[in-house]
Amino acid sequence: KDFIRGNFPKMVHLVGSAAYKNNGTMVLGTAEGGLKMTLYYINSLQLDPEFLNYYYFKTMHHEFAHILHQTKPYPSDFEMISGSDYVADTWSDAWKGGEAEAQQNGFISEYASKEANEDFVEIIAIYITNDAATWNNILKTAGAGGAVIQSKFDIIYTYMINRKLISKLK
Repeated sequence: KDFIRGNFPKMVHLVGSAAYKNNGTMVLGTAEGGLKMTLYYINSLQLDPEFLNYYYFKTMHHEFAHILHQTKPYPSDFEMISGSDYVADTWSDAWKGGEAEAQQNGFISEYASKEANEDFVEIIAIYITNDAATWNNILKTAGAGGAVIQSKFDIIYTYMINRKLISKLK
């Protein structure tokens, strides 16, 4: 109860239509200073588990993870793993092979390759919203990139344990 009170945003703002960036990519959510989370695309809500998981549950965990790192910075070691491999706003065009190519290059998603903060939160959101078999398959099919993703996950896991955000996994 104390964790939610201390970390969950004070306001959840729901917007009916989607928002878009200049590069044409859809914005699913935003987090602002640990106080407000905005979720977009509400008018298109579907009561389908896959739709809800992708557009809302993953987005909520993604934005909540932003709130965590905005209020409790993660170790700089995380950013150094991919360092100069981040592609900034070209993330939507950087991976001609899509998500699989991004994963082979050490990013859990194409969007994770934008910059370290997005990388950090995407790993958390994708880990939480998938089962163990899916997560392990991502790491396996990513080849050498899977080891990079795992090393980032290890830093996140330690970050969460040290800040008492989670207890040790069994």
